[in-house]
Amino acid sequence: MIRPEDADLHPVDPALTTWTETIGFWFAIPEERIYGNVYVLARPNVGAAISSINVVQGMNRYPFTVDLTDPQMHCPCPDSMLDFQLQSGLRVEVPRPPNHYRFRYDNIAGSCSFDMTLDGAMPAWDVNDPAENPLLAADADHGLGDAWAGGHLDFLGRVRGELTLRGRSYRIDAMGGMDRSWGTRTELGRAAIAYIHIPFDEDLGIHLVTGVELVGGAAVYGPLRFGYVHEGDKVLGIVDATVTGSQQGLTPMHNEIAVTDTTGRTLTVRGTAIAAAPWYTFSPSYVTFQSLMHYELDGRHGYGLQADTYGIEFLADRTSRHGARTAAAFGPGI
Repeated sequence: MIRPEDADLHPVDPALTTWTETIGFWFAIPEERIYGNVYVLARPNVGAAISSINVVQGMNRYPFTVDLTDPQMHCPCPDSMLDFQLQSGLRVEVPRPPNHYRFRYDNIAGSCSFDMTLDGAMPAWDVNDPAENPLLAADADHGLGDAWAGGHLDFLGRVRGELTLRGRSYRIDAMGGMDRSWGTRTELGRAAIAYIHIPFDEDLGIHLVTGVELVGGAAVYGPLRFGYVHEGDKVLGIVDATVTGSQQGLTPMHNEIAVTDTTGRTLTVRGTAIAAAPWYTFSPSYVTFQSLMHYELDGRHGYGLQADTYGIEFLADRTSRHGARTAAAFGPGI
């Protein structure tokens, strides 16, 4: 079970220099084909933090066409995760932990600012609690090595606020999502996962994480690592899922996702990308090919983020001249 204190830094042996605490938040303005990310990676025992923010409009094949990319890689680490400000111009407050946040940002170059709140539509979900995650007893591998093994929460919610991007202002009122993790984290970049949020409204949303493999230049999704269905006042763990889709390069363009929850019910959603970009700057060890997807489910419409996240070393072993798996993974289509 996630507790309010899990929103703050966790007590830890000061000798653990790989101890890491993260915040990963995304928001969207679907009518403008805009999405954005706020990512904080703090290493309190070495006194440093990463602040990475990006804002994307429309389809972007290359990182240099993205509307805003602001990675500040060596910020002083905050003393608390409940109310802090980084030298990047980002301020984070948690007025009602663990699932209500406020994010404010004034880009130090003057090209972007925002003020938005994330109000959780559900309790923060605990991937490491077998009472919440039915797959935990069978497979404790969350897909990213030790990155999520210490602690990991996830929730969906409503985002409201304002964004100003290079002189143009937008109102934000749409669903978004967030995760947070803590534990030792060795940045080897040898894994790959698809991180998928599908919020329709405050009463219905889906989250799942699967593995990813490259076969003949295309992404193949599986196995299911964990996930939930949020509906009304219930959060049900996912016991089975299939994900198929197509990509442009490694960017998700279309998907079809079927999930089965603990009641035995199966939901099938279909998504099409309306905005996308590669994001290289949240961690030097990974790249995530992200797409804001328009989803349909039995006449309902929603917008959510699919983030296919690849370790750079994972890709090197499958795409480089020296890669042991390049012949099978690279293929003609990548």
